Amino acid sequence: MPRQQSQNWWRSCPWTLALVALMGMANLGLVASGWDPARAVVGCFQFDRQAILHGELWRLVTANFVHWSIEHFLLDAGAFLLVGLLYERHFGRSYPWMLLACGLAVGCGVFAMVPEMATYRGLSGVDSGQFAAALCVEADLARRDRSRWLWLTPVAAIFAAKILWEITTGQMFFGTESLGDIGLPVPVAHAVGTATAVAFVAVQRVVPLQLPRTTRWEPECL
Repeated sequence: MPRQQSQNWWRSCPWTLALVALMGMANLGLVASGWDPARAVVGCFQFDRQAILHGELWRLVTANFVHWSIEHFLLDAGAFLLVGLLYERHFGRSYPWMLLACGLAVGCGVFAMVPEMATYRGLSGVDSGQFAAALCVEADLARRDRSRWLWLTPVAAIFAAKILWEITTGQMFFGTESLGDIGLPVPVAHAVGTATAVAFVAVQRVVPLQLPRTTRWEPECL
């Protein structure tokens, strides 16, 4: 790949790279458990129902940044990085707004629909929304290249089955016991993140964000 193309490729996903770096710093307490400031950040960012009830509303969003273990962080951040590198350029400047909407919706969803949950951490709800938005991009691209439906249809069906399975059983769709402590699954987070991303895409098609033309919903060929 020519050097200029490589540089442009990295520039096409600044939010993905910045957010992964931010999450890395936010989760330092998982590695440096003896460093009090790092552990304090994790505690300050996590979803804490009582703290939220006392006005610490930022936790509804920042809970998505912090995790229960290194394995949990690598799983969530790795999925986020992969999908972001491939699809952020299709959203342009609307991308961070979509992620913010998903993150806030996940926090509010857990707060409202899982009243017994006192604490929560993890990016999997936002990951689910990000992946759902990527499927929407692929569906648009498949209108011009019908061969994409050959793999898009089964992938979308498996993803929908995953969300339905988790909601109905309360268990993880893919076995992850070998990855160590990744906390308890929260199916509501995955479902809310998915629904929010799909709704964001649908609304943006009707009422695009007031941003430069390149940020409108205009999928590019991969």
